[in-house]
Amino acid sequence: MSVVSEETSEVLSMSTTASRSSPKTIFYISSALILPVLYVFFYTLQVWTKGSVIESWLKWDRLLIIAAIIVMERIYTYRYAVSQKAVLGRDIVANIVTIYLVYPATAMIVLPLLKFIPEHFLGRDLVFVSPDQLGPFWLQIVVIVLSVSFFRYWMHRLQHTNSFLWELHSYHHRTTDLKATNGGVSNPVDFALRNVIIFLILGMIGFDPYAILLAVTASNISGLFSHCGADVKGGILNYFFVTPEVHRWHHAVDVPKGYGYSCNYGVEFSFWDILFGTYYMPKQNGEFVMLPDERNYLKILLEPFGLYRPLTWFRHAK
Repeated sequence: MSVVSEETSEVLSMSTTASRSSPKTIFYISSALILPVLYVFFYTLQVWTKGSVIESWLKWDRLLIIAAIIVMERIYTYRYAVSQKAVLGRDIVANIVTIYLVYPATAMIVLPLLKFIPEHFLGRDLVFVSPDQLGPFWLQIVVIVLSVSFFRYWMHRLQHTNSFLWELHSYHHRTTDLKATNGGVSNPVDFALRNVIIFLILGMIGFDPYAILLAVTASNISGLFSHCGADVKGGILNYFFVTPEVHRWHHAVDVPKGYGYSCNYGVEFSFWDILFGTYYMPKQNGEFVMLPDERNYLKILLEPFGLYRPLTWFRHAK
C-alpha cells in the first residue's frame, strides 16, 4: 500500500508541477508567435484595403498598429522597461505631426512628382522605361521593397556617420526605452531623407506609382513593430525582420566592440545587416542603457538648424 501511495503521490506531484508550468509554457510560446501572426495580419490588411491604401494608412492603419503594440506591452511586460510617462506629451505631439502632417505632406508632394514630372518636366520624358517593361505588378512590388529597404539601410548608416545628419537623426535616439508611442519621434527632415528621395528615383526608373505606394506601405509594418516595448521573442524572424529584440541593440548607448557608430541599421529587414557585417544579436538578453529622453519636441524640430536657441534667448529677454 505504501508503495502505491508513494507512486500515486509522485504522479500527483508531477501533474501539479506540469499544470503550473503549462501556463508559463503557453505564455512563452505565444510571445514567440505573436509577432509573425501580427505581421501576417497587417500585411493581409494592406492587400485587402489596397483600393484605399492612402486614406487607410494615413488615418487609421498606423493607429491600429500602435494600439496593438500597446496591448502587447501590457501583456508581455519587459522586465527592464523604463517608464515613459514623463515624455508622453512629446510622443503624442510627435505622432500627430508625423501621421497627420508629415505623411500627408509627403504624399501630396511625392505622388504628383511621381505621376506628372517624370513625364512632363521641361517637355522631356524622364521615365527610363514604362511600367510594363519592368515586369508584372507583383514582381515590381518585390523589387521595390528590396530597393527601398536597401536604400534605407545605407541612408540610416549615413545618418549615424555624418555629423549634420546625426544632428537630425539623434533625436530619434533620445528615448530611454522603446515604446509604441515613440517610434514616430524624429525630425521631419530626417524622415524625408529616408522616404522621399528613393520614391523619386523609383518613379523616374518607371515603376508603377501604385506599386511603389503599396510596397512601401506594407514594408513599413515591421519597421513600426521594431519599437514595440514588449518582451516578445523574434526567434528566426530576427534574421529577416527588424524585430524589437534586434532594434533594442541599435538604440543601446554602449555599441558592441568593433561595430563603430552603431549596429543593426536595417529599417525593415535585418538581412542587410547580416550581409554587410553590421548585424548584432547575442544569445543572452540584458539591460539596455539608452540616451536620455528629450522632452521638448520643438527642440527636436528646430535645434538641428540652429533655430531653437534664438527662441530661447527671446523667451528669456521677455
